[in-house]
Amino acid sequence: MHGTPRLTRLLPLLALVLLGALLPLFVPQYYLYIGNMLMMYAVLALGLDLLLGWAGQFAFAHIAFFGVGAYGTVLLQSRLGLPFVVSMPLAALLAGLLGLLIAFPAARLRAVYLALATFAFAEGAQWLFNAWDTVTGGADGLRIKAPLLFGRALGDDLRAFPFIALILALVVAATMYLTTSRLGRALCAIRDSEHAAAASGIDVRMTKVIVFALSACYAGIAGGMLTTFQSFIHPESFGFAQVVLMLSMVVVGGLGSLAGTLVGVLALGLLPEVLRTTMRSLLIWQELVYGLILVLAMMYMPRGLWGTFVRGKAGRKTSR
Repeated sequence: MHGTPRLTRLLPLLALVLLGALLPLFVPQYYLYIGNMLMMYAVLALGLDLLLGWAGQFAFAHIAFFGVGAYGTVLLQSRLGLPFVVSMPLAALLAGLLGLLIAFPAARLRAVYLALATFAFAEGAQWLFNAWDTVTGGADGLRIKAPLLFGRALGDDLRAFPFIALILALVVAATMYLTTSRLGRALCAIRDSEHAAAASGIDVRMTKVIVFALSACYAGIAGGMLTTFQSFIHPESFGFAQVVLMLSMVVVGGLGSLAGTLVGVLALGLLPEVLRTTMRSLLIWQELVYGLILVLAMMYMPRGLWGTFVRGKAGRKTSR
């Protein structure tokens, strides 16, 4: 589990980059849109899993940092005239800085108190996105001018797809190295027992602060990714429904597992498309469906889809 990941584990990421370059030549644009959304959700969910699955911190401010990344990327370009290759990283760093500021008081809280405090911050951020008309466009939302990447305009699913695939590959590779590093071991120790981690010489509070900031950076990156294939952002995109969706993806896929998170994103990201094509009347109950899936997964698959698959596979090997 620990140490530097083998290069063979990075080969699927190379395949992802190649698919990102080739699929737009053959796949209809609607499917590229779905792919872009899934890859963006993957980055967002990986950041939440660092906090929730690896560090065991039940914090729900993640969606607010997603909004900061999206609005920040757009505003840095439109108001300050910065190029996209500068504005997107700066917006992600801004989200990380806000995460750092929130982390210092939040690191003192635990369990339901931490969840409530960070959820209140997320609701406050959405209120700000709604109310600050002169900056965010308020409830009317904000138009996005197609960003330029080294002179090439993005702004739609076809042109953004290779870039989104590259960003996801880099984020997954970074997560592999991070979770197998000393910091990853410290996060696991804190998740299992904060008292035991402190007795082992781990600075529990500072480690929590670091993972809060890293998680916020992931969300900021996902926000910047959103602006590459959407022409409009709205405060509702950063509300409670997205919190439920992100939490469901991480828990249903498998907490504390990179593969599990990706499986959860794929399963629940495609669920609306399944409902749309098979049971259109259930679309209005989409959040209820997510909630039921989350409850059932916690009851019958506490390790998530990936954990259940791995456990079943190990059981079959030992029975032979």
